[in-house]
Amino acid sequence: MNKNKLFFASALSICLLEAVAIPSAIFASSDVTKSRDVFNDTFDRKDPVSHFVLVPGYGHLKIFVKNRGNSTITFSLVHKDSGKLYITKTVGAGKELPWNSLDSFSQGLRSGNYEIQWRAGGNIVNVTAWGVSGTDSANTSTTVTQNAGTTTTGDRVITPQKMGNSFGSRVQGGATVQSAFEVPRGYGHVKLTLKNNSSYPVKVSLTHNDSGKEYISGATISPRSSLTWKSTDKGITDGLRSGSYTLQWRGGNYDVNAEFNGVAGSQPGDL
Repeated sequence: MNKNKLFFASALSICLLEAVAIPSAIFASSDVTKSRDVFNDTFDRKDPVSHFVLVPGYGHLKIFVKNRGNSTITFSLVHKDSGKLYITKTVGAGKELPWNSLDSFSQGLRSGNYEIQWRAGGNIVNVTAWGVSGTDSANTSTTVTQNAGTTTTGDRVITPQKMGNSFGSRVQGGATVQSAFEVPRGYGHVKLTLKNNSSYPVKVSLTHNDSGKEYISGATISPRSSLTWKSTDKGITDGLRSGSYTLQWRGGNYDVNAEFNGVAGSQPGDL
């Protein structure tokens, strides 16, 4: 048999209280060479952490999250070796969220040790999640994305969010705090709602990580107030560039206590 034509899919099995099935072909494409399961966790406790390793050459990561609880979950993906925060996402009570690194990091994630920090605002985290990584040539399009909007038995089919991507997080800590989100390809029209929950002013900046371009430069949000920012209102007719973004919050002499929510749409009217 010609080895160049040998393709195989990752076999992934989970025993869940929710009986959520795993796709029989995680990387189901003729371009796929290799894939591997990197984590498979079910938690029912406060502030759990998932740990896994991406080996060199397997930098494309697909994550699926199912929130089985009654509280909104926030999770953050961190490269432990460098401290780099790749994403922070929220998943509503009873909701599911798929995330594919190819949508924001076309070159793949760096190899090394990773952790996912799970939080539910001080409540119990009830979550089931798994992750699969692929080689540099892997195409992570699967039955999940190819058949989105349909229902099947045996394969997880995940309906994409209407706006392409939604995100949000609480932002707390010291006087300078960072939070992150992604803009997928084709969904560059972005609306952000930035809320300052503290009794002191806070300044916010927004930067595109890959290019260093700054879209918001130290905008001041008054105490107990919010700021709504739309790319369409800033004359960005073609939308923001895809990739990862960082919001930097500065509270001066005071700790930051804030939150943000955002949505990315494919058309200006989506906002």
